[in-house]
Amino acid sequence: MGRQVHFYMTTEDERKFIEFIRRERNLVIFKSVLPTTEIADLNELPNPGEPFWFSLCIWDKEHSPPPSLTYIEQQRHYCVETIESEVIEFDRCVMDQERLVPGRIWAEMNGWRRQDPATIINKNQTFATCYNRLASWIKRHSTRNDRGAFVMPDAA
Repeated sequence: MGRQVHFYMTTEDERKFIEFIRRERNLVIFKSVLPTTEIADLNELPNPGEPFWFSLCIWDKEHSPPPSLTYIEQQRHYCVETIESEVIEFDRCVMDQERLVPGRIWAEMNGWRRQDPATIINKNQTFATCYNRLASWIKRHSTRNDRGAFVMPDAA
């Protein structure tokens, strides 16, 4: 079953969250859609408008196996299999007609193989701990709105 935290972050809020991520162990931030199987850590987050700029993954390179990727032939790119991989989805907030649309972090705690859904994948405790640290940071640095989403200071 997956866990998620919805939030509102501006670029400034996001910068502080990324600083926290960089201080945590050996976490890698990368796009969820890749041109090759190489997973390159993003030094800077992609700019809005760049392909797949809003859909990122966070991976604990030291404690988790490399993410599973599936090649999408029609589109000539690889997609991260987030259900079976030990990655945290980081969907960034977007502006839509001058309205901030919420983002989220999400992780599947017990996955299954895409090719064989009967094969259950028990993800390690270190992965759950990593997710919990990121979720806790967002919650500690936010206020909760009436819809249950967490609003970061600059977004407020």
